[in-house]
Amino acid sequence: MTTQVKVRPSGHEFLVEGHANLLQSGLHSGLRLNYGCGNGSCGMCKVRVISGEVAQTQHSDYQLSQTEKAQGYTLMCCNTAASSELTLELLEACGPQDIPQQQIVTHVRAVTTLAPHTRLLHLQTPRTHRLRFLAGQSVRLGWAMPGQDDVHATYPLASCPCDDRNLTFFITQDPADALSAHLFADDIKPGDAITVLGPSGEFVLADGNRPLVFAACDGGFAPIKSLIEHALSQDAAPSLSLFWLATQSDGHFASNQCRAWSEALDQFEYEQVTHPDMVVGAQQIAHAMRA
Repeated sequence: MTTQVKVRPSGHEFLVEGHANLLQSGLHSGLRLNYGCGNGSCGMCKVRVISGEVAQTQHSDYQLSQTEKAQGYTLMCCNTAASSELTLELLEACGPQDIPQQQIVTHVRAVTTLAPHTRLLHLQTPRTHRLRFLAGQSVRLGWAMPGQDDVHATYPLASCPCDDRNLTFFITQDPADALSAHLFADDIKPGDAITVLGPSGEFVLADGNRPLVFAACDGGFAPIKSLIEHALSQDAAPSLSLFWLATQSDGHFASNQCRAWSEALDQFEYEQVTHPDMVVGAQQIAHAMRA
């Protein structure tokens, strides 16, 4: 069964397919929902059912009061839709100021070489402590080799907020960045603990149905990828255009992903520019945008 869910007071809508819970369905649709643990322990995803029916999908340790139950409150992470239509009353984040600071100990899931000077760092959060963030934001990572001091660095997230357990980062080789140096020296391995602190930054999508144009340079593609995936999950932009400048030979390290978007999506267009001089390359991108 597929259920159309309407959200008050924002007027947003999303679909629930099968037995997927309300929280994950809303996140996959690009909604900026309020939540914490994601497993029924904290109560932060509490919402009020205005009309329609829900069905419990998992046990909850958080206890709703009798008054809350009588008023129709439930937890999004522990319930799915049980009727063809459903209306919920809930608050959504309006911007970065509504996202709390979080500190989570994650573990390295994988380190993948994308290009000679670029690696993908894949971190995974615990099931009970997921990272709530907005597309385009950054976090501060902390890692320590046994017997040595911690190293820290701030990187933009390259993943979509809809997958809040799997966090990805494009790390560029930089001798001045201690964490990057350890990553390229193969000191950071799958299973290692890395602390995530954040999110931070205001480079996020504003509400509104309008064409979106993105410009990126080299590793600066990371937050752009997050923003594009979030915009696609919302299905709100009539068109998306990406102009990506590379100042080095391996600067377009995710060109396959961009081509896949372009081939699969009628509303997505992609143009890549290569030039060793960033200023000249930026001028070429400006010319391409005007064209």
